[in-house]
Amino acid sequence: MYKFIAIPFLAFISFSVLAQSENTSTENLTSEATFKVLKKKKHYKYFPESAPVTMADGSTKAIADVKVGENVKTCRNGKSVTTQVMEVDVYERPKSSLTAVYLRPEREESATSIHPLVPALLLEATPHHLVQTKRGKKSMKRLSKNDILYHYEPATGIVSTWKVGVIQENARKVSKAYNLKTEEGTYLVDNMIMAQ
Repeated sequence: MYKFIAIPFLAFISFSVLAQSENTSTENLTSEATFKVLKKKKHYKYFPESAPVTMADGSTKAIADVKVGENVKTCRNGKSVTTQVMEVDVYERPKSSLTAVYLRPEREESATSIHPLVPALLLEATPHHLVQTKRGKKSMKRLSKNDILYHYEPATGIVSTWKVGVIQENARKVSKAYNLKTEEGTYLVDNMIMAQ
């Protein structure tokens, strides 16, 4: 009688273990496939190593030289504020090319001998990096001619508006690149407000 009970019981346990192992392998495949899909969609955001970051004291430092814990400038509601660097991301041989955006003052008038023409600003970052525009955060690749960006004037402490002039995609590749994460979620690169 024990044989009749033991054989179906052992068969049931074997079947349960087999079903669980098949189910586990399916879950692993699903999670690996999901990871690969997410990995392909990852958009990195970075600047060339020489990008000038505005420090808390108003001086500038190449982004490659900025350290975790240092204070940098940013702007909130049109005012200059200080924020702490929480993380520095370093990218060796990054794959994405930089996008170059040339900016001019929004209210630029024609050049005269009294008011010389202000030189254009060049901002370089990956296509997916966010900048603060008049209409909110926008990626570099979504900028269009005449979008308005904010520029901090260190000499006066005033935040001025600059419009996008020329956008050059795939401007250049770099061998090393950097990005910062701050408490405020923004910081200044070449005195332009950059978002995370």
